[in-house]
Amino acid sequence: MALHRTDFEIDASDAEVWAVLADLDRYPEWNPALPAISGELRAGGVLSMTLALPGRPPLNVEAKVLEATPNRRLSWRGHLGADLLFTGYREFAIEPLTADRVRFTHIEDLSGWLAPVFELVMGGPVQRHHEDLNDSLKRRAETKAR
Repeated sequence: MALHRTDFEIDASDAEVWAVLADLDRYPEWNPALPAISGELRAGGVLSMTLALPGRPPLNVEAKVLEATPNRRLSWRGHLGADLLFTGYREFAIEPLTADRVRFTHIEDLSGWLAPVFELVMGGPVQRHHEDLNDSLKRRAETKAR
C-alpha cells in the first residue's frame, strides 16, 4: 500500500474551490496532472481521465465516483485488472476555515498486490503528480477568488 496525503490552505471560499474542482471541462486549462477528465460527478458516476505522471507516458483510466458532496468532498476509486491487483483511491476534502480560506486535503491511496512494485518504480512521479495537482488547484482557486 502506498499513501500520498497532503493538507494545505487555499485563500478562497469552499464554493470557489469546489467550482474549480467540479468543472471537469476546464481541467486542461489548469491541471497538468489530470489534463483530461470527463464523466458524471455523482455517486456511482464513472469518470474517464488521463493521468499525466512526470517523465512517463500518459495513462488513460476509468474510476467510479464514490462521493461528490458540493463544497466538501469528492472521491473516486479505479482499478487495473481486479481490485486485488491494483486499486487507486483519490479523495479531495474541503474544510472551511473562514469565509475566504479553506484547508484542502488530497489523498491518493494505492493498494493491491501490484501496488508495492508500482510505488517502487513510480513513487517519485506519483508524488510529483500529486503535488502538481495541488499547486495548480491552489493557483486556479486563488486567482478566481480575487
